[in-house]
Amino acid sequence: MWDGRDGCGMGVAMGSIDLAVEPDFRLGPWLVRPSLGMASRDGAEVKLEPRVLQTLIVLVRAEGRTVSRAELMRTAWGLEVGDDAIGRCIGRLRAVLAIDGVIGFETIPKIGYRLNVAGQAADTVVEEPAAVAAAPAPARRSAPYLWAGLSLLLTLSIAGTALLLNRPGDAPPVAQVTPVTTDPGQEVQPAISPGGGQIAYASDRAGQGFDIWVQSLSGGTPVRLTDDPAHDLSPVWSPDGGRIAFVRVPSSGPCQLLVRPVPSGPERLVGGCTTFREVKPAWADNDRLIFADKASAAEPARLWTVALSGADAGTPVPLTSPPAGINGDGDPAVSPDGKRLAFMRHRAVGVSDVIVRDLTTGAEMQVTQDERKLHGLEWSGDGRWLYTSSSRAGDFGLWRVDPEAKAPPLRIAPGLNQLGRIGAGGDRVAAEVRTNRSTLLRLLPDGGTEPVVPPSNRLDWDPDVSRQGAVAFASDRSGMFEIWVADPGQVPSPVTQFAGPFTQSPRWAPDGRRLALVSVVDGSPGLFILDRGSGRLRRVAAEPGAEDRAPAWSRDGQRLYFASNRLDGWRIWITRPPYEQAMPITEAGWRVARESADGRWLYMARDGEDGLWRQPADGGQVEKVADLPNAYDNESWVVGPDGVYLIDRPGNGQARIMLLPSDGGPLRAVADLPDALYKSSLTLDPDGRLIIGKYLGTLVDIVDVRMGPP
Repeated sequence: MWDGRDGCGMGVAMGSIDLAVEPDFRLGPWLVRPSLGMASRDGAEVKLEPRVLQTLIVLVRAEGRTVSRAELMRTAWGLEVGDDAIGRCIGRLRAVLAIDGVIGFETIPKIGYRLNVAGQAADTVVEEPAAVAAAPAPARRSAPYLWAGLSLLLTLSIAGTALLLNRPGDAPPVAQVTPVTTDPGQEVQPAISPGGGQIAYASDRAGQGFDIWVQSLSGGTPVRLTDDPAHDLSPVWSPDGGRIAFVRVPSSGPCQLLVRPVPSGPERLVGGCTTFREVKPAWADNDRLIFADKASAAEPARLWTVALSGADAGTPVPLTSPPAGINGDGDPAVSPDGKRLAFMRHRAVGVSDVIVRDLTTGAEMQVTQDERKLHGLEWSGDGRWLYTSSSRAGDFGLWRVDPEAKAPPLRIAPGLNQLGRIGAGGDRVAAEVRTNRSTLLRLLPDGGTEPVVPPSNRLDWDPDVSRQGAVAFASDRSGMFEIWVADPGQVPSPVTQFAGPFTQSPRWAPDGRRLALVSVVDGSPGLFILDRGSGRLRRVAAEPGAEDRAPAWSRDGQRLYFASNRLDGWRIWITRPPYEQAMPITEAGWRVARESADGRWLYMARDGEDGLWRQPADGGQVEKVADLPNAYDNESWVVGPDGVYLIDRPGNGQARIMLLPSDGGPLRAVADLPDALYKSSLTLDPDGRLIIGKYLGTLVDIVDVRMGPP
């Protein structure tokens, strides 16, 4: 099991691979030196932990065939370990070696892993260097292109600039990166016209919500296309370039789909969502739109089509059929020739891959194996490639994906700040470049606030405070979401190194020594426990393919509650030392459970249903205690000595902290939260004072990435 010392396994190597006598070898552009515990390329050296190197060597020796988990355990470990240990080693190899698409580590679900090296046959992957004592000379690079003049969004904290580097043979190289927008407001969701000369986007620059704007990519004044009190979002050009479809988000209720001619003309309502408040549409052809929606809250999202004219105009027709138990499908993008549909399939929050569907036959093919978070998806102007913003290498870089999955994804640009929604057309890619900021604050009795940890220019959220005063929280301070801890009087430092997977929900045990948390392993959120004393991090109560969330300790620290869909629907489960097995304690339909301060009651929230229930902690009759909104969001409420605190977000957007007293008194407001962070991560410190996540702002602009000739 994972112990935190060498990255993915036991601290002492016990497998059949002796790194001290393993010869050096080349893997694509890398020189791997097992006896020195390192790999190098272009003059840069990277340390690799022993178990990571042993895993790599097993995959290299396999010469392109799939290696089973059992074979990896036998050869690299020499003992049986959990799937999470192997997954962490593969994750480390992906984060270090697979940064540009030349080398790929493919997960074969339920079977094992396979090494892919672009442009090399399996029997030539390993190459003995001519002189193992000398590092290779740095490879020549084409001229780097400077990201400059992109305001604070494109500023690195230690340098202020960054480089986009292209190696010879990469196609297409990035020829130029220029800002499209630099206004103080937010410009989001870019869409490039089919000819590549214009860009549409949503902006709040007018000061009354988001509207659709259009401007030329060669310069000129932006033109406001819509002017409505509601938010207008997600513009997308029709194939003939004469119209723009977009989404209108009313003050209440599901979203609406509208179409408007460009540059002028009346807008027309063409359809609407059933449950979703916001979606990204796509044109199937000049008379049909594709969008994501749920027929009911209990179903996964699927893609639908809606005709703009004819007898069936305005009536949604289902297009995709995602498997049950996942979040579903979204972010559709149709190829320029109209024959293929690319979309994201979201297995869980932060776990997505790209699917390509033949619109004639209905055949679908998964073309990425990332199992990471994706933020954008568009076709290149010639239909040869897909572009996506992915965290597959840790940060959100821009990647090129082969829609036929014949070549591994290729990294085009690094993520300086977080890359968001993208648009593509002609030889251009437009991308959101965003910096999200939030901080953790303690509410004071006089109505004021004070920082809980030193503020940063990144996202700090999802806090929990131990009885000893140590603050654990999720943050992207390192450029990737990890768990950080600030001991009393100390600056925060990361305590995990997952290097890319979405990591969240740190929860302290009463002893202040154990910290439960959630991170993605092999495509599913899994439950981990970190021992602060030894640094040992291990997955607990693992069930392959199951989604585990919302950990919460019992008041005596002997039980760990969590939600899981490992049976038919979401249930509350418990695991006890040694945390190898788990058992359900509820029927299907429950999503969150937390004990009362005295340990007598177990408060629970149902899956997708407003309200709060409780039952005796040792079992008994379940009773509804309040019609509380958002209780199924496990970051929105916390149980304290005085009762249950929760965040209420009414329709006018003014969030409040409410208290449901433990003595049975009425629900009452205790504080206003004008800048509440989404999933504001409510918790209590040892003195019973509330700690919240406060939204500080999002800086978003759009850049134009111009591709050069192949």
